[in-house]
Amino acid sequence: MIKLVLCDMDGTLKPFGHDRVSPRSIRAIHELRQAGIEFGPATGREPVDLYDFFGGDDSCYATGIMANGKIVDVDRERVLAKTLDHAALKRLEAFCLGNPDYALVAYVPAPDEGGRPRARVIISGTTPEEVEAYTRRTGITLAATNEIASVPDDEILTAGFAYLGESADAMGELRNRLAAAFPEFDFVKPAPSFFDVLPHGWTKASALRVLLQYLNVSRDEVAFFGDSENDVAMLRAVGASFAVSNGTRVAQGAARYHIGDAADDSVAKVMEAIARSGGELTIPEDALPR
Repeated sequence: MIKLVLCDMDGTLKPFGHDRVSPRSIRAIHELRQAGIEFGPATGREPVDLYDFFGGDDSCYATGIMANGKIVDVDRERVLAKTLDHAALKRLEAFCLGNPDYALVAYVPAPDEGGRPRARVIISGTTPEEVEAYTRRTGITLAATNEIASVPDDEILTAGFAYLGESADAMGELRNRLAAAFPEFDFVKPAPSFFDVLPHGWTKASALRVLLQYLNVSRDEVAFFGDSENDVAMLRAVGASFAVSNGTRVAQGAARYHIGDAADDSVAKVMEAIARSGGELTIPEDALPR
């Protein structure tokens, strides 16, 4: 019996190149809730991004795992907030400043405004023109506004490393360099030209333990949907794991089931089936076991 559905955002519930989640997906989330099944994102994004992705419907992310497991919310209450090593982050910023193909993206906390989550999303070590070219080429939006500045002394929960160059083949070698130079961090690739910056050894699945304890749910009662490397730990951690067909090979290899493309509302179809069966794991005909 499924009691909790968790879902990655970029490339899974929200297809790359789309500004927000589809209306069908939002309806499916509400169907789950009406059936007594909890829903939450399990994403590298922070709430400030999710507000726009869900069209301002904050009930869709009142509970969830965000910032790649560094944030856990339960019914809008923050129950976990894990910060990044600030000294190491400043060294990473200096590394980016030394190469025009690199940029550091950092979320700086800001007070909510009228119930809407806010953050300063700072991009360091690049120019607005380079960021715009990167977005056009990859479909990845680094931030709603391109604020080019230095990382301040605030506590930072979320950061990413963007490769702005055109040779995606360089990412493997680049990760090795970063791992050797910054052992405080893990560099996990959710998209072809981007690394999430995580505390060493920390994943979305690390935060899953916290969320399940608060909800009194077991791993066998969780369904999770993902598409990329930063989803692998979660795909392996739960009883019912799904990878979308546009996902990476490593994600598909870790998932129990394979479903269709994110752009075809494939996740919404499975969520609808779970909701309408009262939590029974009803696998659509086109969902293939690994």
